[in-house]
Amino acid sequence: MSKAVAFTSYVEKLKEKKVEIKGDRVDILRANPLAYDLSSDPLTEELPWQKTEEFVPVMFELWNELKEKMLPRFQTRKSRCEEDDMLQGIISMIAIFYWVKGEKLQTLEWEDIKKDTFPVAPINWTERLEFILLKPTQYHCFIQLDELYTELKKQYGKYEALKKIRQQR
Repeated sequence: MSKAVAFTSYVEKLKEKKVEIKGDRVDILRANPLAYDLSSDPLTEELPWQKTEEFVPVMFELWNELKEKMLPRFQTRKSRCEEDDMLQGIISMIAIFYWVKGEKLQTLEWEDIKKDTFPVAPINWTERLEFILLKPTQYHCFIQLDELYTELKKQYGKYEALKKIRQQR
């Protein structure tokens, strides 16, 4: 399966998933990281691309939960993680890119996402995500995605700090 096919098929699953508006934003995003982007009606009063300082940290927490879920699978060298877990991590990261930009996810086409520019994104993120998409269940791809999240979290922290400084001037 090619990288674009794996990505597209997972996005289609998310589109079909009905999100119940029960619970808080954490529960909604845990059920479907694109729930806010795909919903025609607002799910809560706040929107992630308008309140990034509240939503992006939640996405980092959800990645940590997902990571803890996947780690035991790699205890033995023969184990692999679930492809959907890795794809959820990738989709969540892409949602963060757009939210920090102040937009809802504009496109669900991998080729279009690759061409877009974002104020906060790890170096060579497209090449690295494409590498992960080739074999998303493998341990080295999991490690690569975790490293991308680590870099993104640092860049996001710096971005928010600079934004606050600019607002104070």
